[in-house]
Amino acid sequence: MPEYKMLIGGKLVSPVLGGTMDVINPHDGSLVAVAPKASREDVDLAVAAATSAKAAWRKTYIGDRAGLLNKLAAVIREHEQELYSIESQQYGGPIMKTSKFDIPFAPAEFEFIAGLGRAQTGLTISADPDARVMTVKEPLGVVGLITPWNFPLVTAVSKVAPALIMGNTVVLKPASCAPLTCLKLGEYAIEAGLPAGVLNIITGPGAEVGEAIVTHPGVAKINFTGDSATGKRIMSLCAPLVKPVASELGGKNAFIVLDDADVNAAVEGAVYASFFNSGQNCGSPARFYVQSGIYDEFVSRFVASADKIVVGNPADPNTMMGPLAYMKCRENADKFVAEAKAGGAKVLLERPLPAELQKGAYVMPTILELYDNRAPLMQEEIFAPVVGIMKVENAEQAIEYTNDNKYGLCASCWTENYRKGMLVIEQLDVGTTWINQHLAIVPETPWGGRKESGWTKENSVLVLDEYCYHKHVWINMADSPNTFWHDQIKL
Repeated sequence: MPEYKMLIGGKLVSPVLGGTMDVINPHDGSLVAVAPKASREDVDLAVAAATSAKAAWRKTYIGDRAGLLNKLAAVIREHEQELYSIESQQYGGPIMKTSKFDIPFAPAEFEFIAGLGRAQTGLTISADPDARVMTVKEPLGVVGLITPWNFPLVTAVSKVAPALIMGNTVVLKPASCAPLTCLKLGEYAIEAGLPAGVLNIITGPGAEVGEAIVTHPGVAKINFTGDSATGKRIMSLCAPLVKPVASELGGKNAFIVLDDADVNAAVEGAVYASFFNSGQNCGSPARFYVQSGIYDEFVSRFVASADKIVVGNPADPNTMMGPLAYMKCRENADKFVAEAKAGGAKVLLERPLPAELQKGAYVMPTILELYDNRAPLMQEEIFAPVVGIMKVENAEQAIEYTNDNKYGLCASCWTENYRKGMLVIEQLDVGTTWINQHLAIVPETPWGGRKESGWTKENSVLVLDEYCYHKHVWINMADSPNTFWHDQIKL
């Protein structure tokens, strides 16, 4: 059984109190590894290490910071084969996905941010002819990063990279059920030569370790990705401290198909986006609004294509969809489906769970037809391969139904009339939109939502502003400050 340790102050360490927690493979319930279980004492040590390192890191030439991020990217690439399997085992992502998306994304993100950071500039402002006015970007200090289990390494790197390039030091806490690749990142940081204390990685329960990071007076800002309930809890804890919180929260995303859509393209996009990562993606479309003229054809092809998804052991390279991250996720999905059926929903696809998958956290691809947009299955985030579909008469009804939801993360519109598509997405109360695409996420493009989906931005040039202050600098070039009282008080 491999031994995993936390990274604090440039050293791989065990928790002060010696705690451990099991990491379970959701495919069959087997033990993957034993991870460290930190306590508040470890949080204090990690914040102290980050605080000690922040002055020197802030003064480090940004080109040197970028060089270290590029070295870290190179080290990750050297260990990619090892990471594919670890990532897959700890949360159930198919090896097809972890090898083609999850792990390759991490070094690419470090490299992108390294270059982006070196290209950043401040502003000069024409405020006064006798002054030189500008803005400069300064690091926040120590930032606390709390990340989820559905994309363990991807989400962590998406926060760590911009935080570091902007001159901050970091305390990272990954999800308790899937911390292993983030702990490996700690090993790689040492190998890449990252200065001691610049990056600290600790693992443990959110209720204790997460809240200790959130409320620690030495942490300047929290950046959190996870469910909306936890996000609200973090905001409430930070409010008395007037501590900023960047939050990327839940989603209940719409997939709008208009009568003039390319059905083949829409179906391909629907199957991929809905069932990628077993639907455990805050950007997955879970509610479909399909215009009446194309409804029957789209539904028929969508169901037929979804029925071909290969579900099984994530270690099998042919597996397209693995289990959910743990059994409570499966139980939650089963509950939503049962309630929808009891409320009159029509089952369009619900494959039986094979006997060999019964002991795992598996949910088969499930599609239900609904008739009430206020039904729980059309309103609440399920985080599973379960989608609801409704017929709409026109684009206006699709827009109304899309906006009638507490979440506002993303949505897509499928149409061959791009003017019509633009008119649709301009009226959607969401932060990320696509036309004839869904779930395209790359380092160069911003990611984030509105309403209860949070308000931060990940990726792109915009992410740098999440990790800095914009300081205003006014330099007077005149002989006097030209105050209103100049004539009365002049010497």
